Amino acid sequence: MKKQNIFIAIGLLLVIGMFYVGRSVYYEYYPVEVYPSETWEPFVSSLDAQREAFFIEVDGINLEAELFIPNGGDEQKAAVVFSPGSGDTIYQNYGFGLVETFVLDVFLSRDMAVLLINKRGMGQSEGLYTSRSIEGRSEDLIASVRAIQIHPQIDAGNIGLVGHSEGGWVVNYTAAQNPEIAFFIGLAGPTITRWEQAKDMYRYEAVCLGLEGEELDAYFEKRVRNTELGVKIGRITNFGLLGFDYRTMTFDPEASLLEVEIPGLFIFGENDVLVLPNNNLERLDDIFINGLPENLTVTVAEDATHQFRLVDEPCDSWNDPSQYEQSTEVIDIMNNWLAEIGY
Repeated sequence: MKKQNIFIAIGLLLVIGMFYVGRSVYYEYYPVEVYPSETWEPFVSSLDAQREAFFIEVDGINLEAELFIPNGGDEQKAAVVFSPGSGDTIYQNYGFGLVETFVLDVFLSRDMAVLLINKRGMGQSEGLYTSRSIEGRSEDLIASVRAIQIHPQIDAGNIGLVGHSEGGWVVNYTAAQNPEIAFFIGLAGPTITRWEQAKDMYRYEAVCLGLEGEELDAYFEKRVRNTELGVKIGRITNFGLLGFDYRTMTFDPEASLLEVEIPGLFIFGENDVLVLPNNNLERLDDIFINGLPENLTVTVAEDATHQFRLVDEPCDSWNDPSQYEQSTEVIDIMNNWLAEIGY
């Protein structure tokens, strides 16, 4: 009987392993097709701004980019480059209106240009985003900054970065590595490790599914085990989503947070179930034992979710985000901070 149980266990492990390998192979060779939302083109066409579409070459890979330059105002514009979060995301339909409200509207209204780029394999960008790490994404981001530094309407010394979710890690890392960056903003950008962020997310998944006690613990532990197995497989195969997890799961922003000297703003959502504000604030306290340095500002937007929609309870954010209003507080926080640092 013991032998039979052992064979069953080995068989289950093989099946699980084959599933993860198969999924990883699928995403390696057949990236998900993502198309712009129907509202994207009407929105950007209504903006009082010039639009320039082009490609940015990074190590032989062409990345789809679009530059928005507000009409009127200064002859040369300060600018910001946006870095999106994880997964198969394109800027044209990102975050249920997050780009439109918290990037384009905010910065164009301040006479600042906005550069949007699609990750590798998304939209018209070549390559695959799963082939990159956080550090790799940073290389693509700084290449994008340098692509617009030579633009005659862009002030090369006044280019900042704004990133959402995983993009928050990317912009913080990029800002620490490249002193030419003027400022950075992390919108729900974690200060904890990617592994800790994943575990926070798994636990809240269980909570929002209505699980409690032993059932909650069992669900959480299963999610952790599956991720650990996936990372081990990714270490061997080193491609697809599992390869991406293997390369990024241990990412820790601590060194970047300690090194960065330019102005930085972190905005967390009070009801964010993906990047929990309290855990990320506690991490900052652990890193900066003598207090937050003067160049960094941290704030929590009341009632806001991961996409900065307003909900009464955190688990409401698992529903369709578009049914909830966007946070005007986040807009005010960004505008006030930008004014304070001279933009």
